Amino acid sequence: MFFLILLLVFIAQNTEPVAMHFLTWDWSLPTGVAYLLSAVCGAAIVVLIGVARMVQLGRAAKSKRQ
Repeated sequence: MFFLILLLVFIAQNTEPVAMHFLTWDWSLPTGVAYLLSAVCGAAIVVLIGVARMVQLGRAAKSKRQ
């Protein structure tokens, strides 16, 4: 809970707009929101890679048992 309060304070204090460019899209976000968005995207990528690795290891263990 304390972490969420700190996160909200951080976002509220970092309101300067930052230009974002990805492929052909251009948009502007507050700095705090941009940091939060990039952290969430990075965490999602790590989770997806972890899930893929766990599935791979599960399949290898299952084929080794047979």
